Amino acid sequence: MRIAIFTLMRLGPSLAYAIASIFILSMLLLESYPSSGSAWWLHMTILPVMREPIYLLLAVPGIGIWSAMVLLMLASIFGIRVALQPQRHYRSGFIHAHIALIATGLTMGRAAVAQAGLSDFAIPQLQRGDWSFLPLSYSPLGTFLFISVFSACICCHLRIIKRTLSA
Repeated sequence: MRIAIFTLMRLGPSLAYAIASIFILSMLLLESYPSSGSAWWLHMTILPVMREPIYLLLAVPGIGIWSAMVLLMLASIFGIRVALQPQRHYRSGFIHAHIALIATGLTMGRAAVAQAGLSDFAIPQLQRGDWSFLPLSYSPLGTFLFISVFSACICCHLRIIKRTLSA
């Protein structure tokens, strides 16, 4: 049971890369079917979570929309292999998980900057709901994704610490 839980925790970065590739797919669907309500729903659901990382990836010279989608799908498939065989790929899993954490953290940071910019014009009054971390309550999908990728990073750190202590 414990092994299954840790395997699911290590699948967090693969989920992040898969959602990023689905976001690119939603962009392609909007290009082909701009009046489709389901394409818009898919795009607008994933947009707050994956906008910054995908736009940064597409800004790299030489990476088009199709190559970005292939890269993200390969990263997701590689993450599944890393999650199923963590003892063989502990360094790769560490890098894989932390790149996904940086990408999801970048999205959270950009949301925090956007939220903080609004407070320059007016002094907000603290109410009962204002004690939550705004970027995490910004999107339930983003919250779930950040927590799952963060737990994968913790698993990587625990595995490296355990390996260091046993050596």
